[in-house]
Amino acid sequence: KMMRRISTHPACFGILLTATMLSADPSEKSKELSITLLDPTTVYATRSPHSTFHVPAMVSNVETATVGQSLAGDLGDLLEFTSGAEVGNGPRRNGQTISVRGFDNASILLLIDRRRQNFESNHDGRFYLDPSLLQSAEVVKGASSAIYGGGAIGGVVAFQTKDAADLLAPDQTTGALTSFGYRSANKEYSSVITGYSRMDGWDLLGSLSYRRSGDIKQGFGGDKLNTEDQVLSGLFKAGYTLNHFHTLKLQLLSFHNDGQEPNNGTEPLNTSNPIVDKKVEDNQFSLKYAFEDPYNSWLNPMLHAYYNDTRVEEKDITGRNAGRIQTRELDTLGFTADNQTQLLEKDTHTHLFSYGFEIYNDQQTGTSSTTGSRAGVPNAEATHYGFYLQDEITLKGTAGDFLIIPAMRFDQYESNDEIGHSQDKSGTSPKFSMSYNPTENVVFFGSWAQAFRAPSLTELYSSGLHFPGIPRRLPDNHFIPNPNLKPEKVTTIEFGAGFKFENLLTHNDRAKIKGSWFTSAGEDLITLEINTRAGTTKNLNVTDATITGWEVEGQYELYPVTAKASLSYVEAENDQTGEYLSNNIPLTLVTDISHEIAPLNSVIGWRSRFAKANDKVGRNDTATAGYGIHDLYYRWKSNDEQSGSLTVDLGVDNIFDKAYTKRFASLLEEGRSFSVKASYKW
Repeated sequence: KMMRRISTHPACFGILLTATMLSADPSEKSKELSITLLDPTTVYATRSPHSTFHVPAMVSNVETATVGQSLAGDLGDLLEFTSGAEVGNGPRRNGQTISVRGFDNASILLLIDRRRQNFESNHDGRFYLDPSLLQSAEVVKGASSAIYGGGAIGGVVAFQTKDAADLLAPDQTTGALTSFGYRSANKEYSSVITGYSRMDGWDLLGSLSYRRSGDIKQGFGGDKLNTEDQVLSGLFKAGYTLNHFHTLKLQLLSFHNDGQEPNNGTEPLNTSNPIVDKKVEDNQFSLKYAFEDPYNSWLNPMLHAYYNDTRVEEKDITGRNAGRIQTRELDTLGFTADNQTQLLEKDTHTHLFSYGFEIYNDQQTGTSSTTGSRAGVPNAEATHYGFYLQDEITLKGTAGDFLIIPAMRFDQYESNDEIGHSQDKSGTSPKFSMSYNPTENVVFFGSWAQAFRAPSLTELYSSGLHFPGIPRRLPDNHFIPNPNLKPEKVTTIEFGAGFKFENLLTHNDRAKIKGSWFTSAGEDLITLEINTRAGTTKNLNVTDATITGWEVEGQYELYPVTAKASLSYVEAENDQTGEYLSNNIPLTLVTDISHEIAPLNSVIGWRSRFAKANDKVGRNDTATAGYGIHDLYYRWKSNDEQSGSLTVDLGVDNIFDKAYTKRFASLLEEGRSFSVKASYKW
């Protein structure tokens, strides 16, 4: 069965490359303006800058200011067309979670400016962030626990907020940016104002974002989703560099959402899921120190202390519990110390050692105005700490270049709840990866990694009433704590290749393609079992499971046209029972074709996402139909930047008003939506 999967890969590579080829006869003007295929840089895959093409991993970058992305109103919009990643649980912003290669929720490490995002809820999202404050998002796919610790089994999604340097022109020291937008599907009005400066060693930025939206219009034939949001977000950064090498930076990131929607934002409105007044407050503080001296190969330290406070308050305004107030709060206090040392620096052989220490503490509190403690939200605490070491070995020779990266991390964690349950365990996460470049335009790569994930506080210690039963038919359903829950352990093997081409179909065109096949053998994967007849909800370990998949993405450029496409697939099975797991991802194709109209200072593009039916599901899951959706986007930018520049973005999402659900989701996604955004920068 596994060999059949492997044999399909050359065909997939060929199909995708053929599908993204566009040919034309370039004029003299197009030769001069031809876009060079520059590879984005990843800094999270190995903790040091590398080309995404040459690094031994699959990495995707999303620049929020680029055409097609600047209209994003939430994380679903931002990552909708990112290969191998998906934002699920429906279109409500408060319920969205991210999956990578089928790994969901706690198996994906989420970072904002290198701060861990540990908040979790089965009814709400993992974290809260306005895309307008972001500069970029980076998705590292595959096991990354060797350098990031538990929670990075499936990969890392790292968000980077804006800095003054991202917005200032080379000759600028001070500037401002303001924008106003509207989205029709949820009648959302949005506005952002940002000021920034960089002079005399200071780096300052302040940004304020406001959104007001109503019920969400679903696809053709679907009802409106009850959702009203008022979102106020703020970002403040102040950095100072002393003697060119020492930098101290303070940051505050704040998110406040005051709205009305069902208690469980991932499910439809019904008698057991009533409308509540929901307040989400997320405040994050950090202080960083960095020493960067290009002439010092031994010291490149970064010290980072941070504090996250995330709180969700829900007040029932209808139903039998009207007036009840429930809260869920998680406080995270963390500290990391990282350094890099370069040794044996020669023309053909170098070592770059990355090493560091991390410690963080989570304290969770759940309250209810009627019962005191909140069911399913245990009052509990956990402390994690870990050490890691990685060596990036670069070998250059006549036969080509090698990048060899062995890495290892040790983690220890302790947790306990107020009832007296506790857990104290440790684990190691080794990884070995390598890439080989016989030429600059060809790369072969592979990796082997073992990763583990500690059970979360909610998975270990949840207790109380989950949901009421049906009189004389089904009993009330209660959470059952499982302090003996074992940590997940996953061994992943991945192989891949990448190729670049120039003058492939005609003069002055460029193309690249990169893909990989992977298999993950899971031991003690954590799954939630709801037994309605017994009246229990409990987290259990699946003894053995296998997750196998592949991914390939390509890009072709012949000015003024750029075409991108990616194809991915994941299949997951319980090795003991043969049942499919909820990690499955049906065959999914994403495409993006854009055309630059130079005389009009414009770009127009068409994006599509196609997914086959998700019919490989377990007995407790529901299959979902396949779908195809299409978006259209357009940007015009003024060419006079002496006094300021005006940018206008237009978009139509889900052009054909498709009614569809993503895998394992209960809610129809957003229907046809018209968007407009005007930005002025001076």
